[in-house]
Amino acid sequence: MRKKILNAFLMVGFAMLVLTFAFQQFAPRQELTLVKGMGLGIISMAALLITVILSINLIPTEIERRTIYTILSKPVRRHEFLLGKYFGAASTIFVNVGLMGIAFVFAIILKQRGLDVGALNMLKGVWMIYCQMALLSAVAIFFSTFLSPLVNFFLTFSLFIIGNLSSFTMDLAKNTQNVLAKGFFTIVHYVVPNFGNFNYTNPLVQVNVQVKSEAALLTQNTIYAVVYATVLLILSILVFDRREV
Repeated sequence: MRKKILNAFLMVGFAMLVLTFAFQQFAPRQELTLVKGMGLGIISMAALLITVILSINLIPTEIERRTIYTILSKPVRRHEFLLGKYFGAASTIFVNVGLMGIAFVFAIILKQRGLDVGALNMLKGVWMIYCQMALLSAVAIFFSTFLSPLVNFFLTFSLFIIGNLSSFTMDLAKNTQNVLAKGFFTIVHYVVPNFGNFNYTNPLVQVNVQVKSEAALLTQNTIYAVVYATVLLILSILVFDRREV
């Protein structure tokens, strides 16, 4: 709550959700589709800014202010400190995304003057956004153990963009004739977190887009986020344990 910039992003997210009521010149069905699509996009963008700004500063701020020495002088191990930072960030992101998600569903209920399954289904998209941001937070915290916040900011954003283009990098790996390029794009595809898997807007917004097993997809993406974040946290602990602070 003391980080005013995070509250600013949250308020901007709420304000943008309110602006979705401006689409009154379209047919009711088109208007509702636009509201749902833009709402999920706004939540994702606000959550992205909150996640990156929050996560890249967690550890460097403690080191710069030298408060880390007070913490580690207590019976607190380095891995406990690091995990505490991550779960604190994940909880903060959950609260922010959850508040925007609740406001989003409430806006849809007001828009269509009633609660239905379609409105509640939007929470699935909100959950995917949270899983995506929890994974991105682990990426940022990993880099924060050995990089400055400025470098971490651009690197985390870059990996987020590349991760959202995972299908494109896979196509490049398959269609490129050069062996080195094929190996490079293959490594990028499998090493960089596949953030694109969490984009679940189209099945929720477009009626003609259907998923074979929605429950399986949501479960698979959730497990992927947990496993990948766990690996990143283990690597973060190994790096942080060897760092002089």
